[in-house]
Amino acid sequence: MIKEAELNTLLKRNQAFAEHYKTSPLMQLINNPEMAQKKARECLLDCIQTFSNYFQKTVMLRYVFCDNLRFLNVIQEHLQEEFAHNFSLDADRNHRLPEWDAILEATAGWFTWKMFTLDQEEKTVLLHLVMETSANIFFQEAHKIMQKYSETNYFKIHSEADEKHEKMGIELLQNLSSEKYQRLLEIQYQGWDMLNAVCDRMATLTKHHVKKNAVVEYAT
Repeated sequence: MIKEAELNTLLKRNQAFAEHYKTSPLMQLINNPEMAQKKARECLLDCIQTFSNYFQKTVMLRYVFCDNLRFLNVIQEHLQEEFAHNFSLDADRNHRLPEWDAILEATAGWFTWKMFTLDQEEKTVLLHLVMETSANIFFQEAHKIMQKYSETNYFKIHSEADEKHEKMGIELLQNLSSEKYQRLLEIQYQGWDMLNAVCDRMATLTKHHVKKNAVVEYAT
């Protein structure tokens, strides 16, 4: 019963993080009328491309460094369903090279680096409770806005798959020690903190691009 309560604490706290994410700058941005501007959408898609590239590396490294059969089925299924989504987005963007941004690179790359240092339970929390939970929230909302422009199928794919991915592997977090649950709470906090940093940077870069474009248009 104690272990079940500790897992419930982890999941309930995840719900709280998710609710907070719903009011994040990125979520506010996707519902902003400024998204009607093509330049704003292009900038946001560039940022998402950078994060998507790192996400692919993250799920691939998770698979490469797992020889625990208890986790492998979930990890392999997740990889198969996510594989090459970044390439489809790149094609939809006509292979436009995203602008390099130090903060976006550093925060997005943090998740990839953690595949070298975390154990399997910790990776499960980071991939599913943090990354896929936030993705499910974002893409469900973003698809409603972006589908009318018919510029990419990327949002539709994720709006349909990420709810399932959010729940994958939760059974693998059952019956752990109290010390392990404490560690998972730490990783959960760090993961959401970094995820919010990534998404806040996407919103900042897009807003900056919109303002810069408005100045140029006014000047001309």
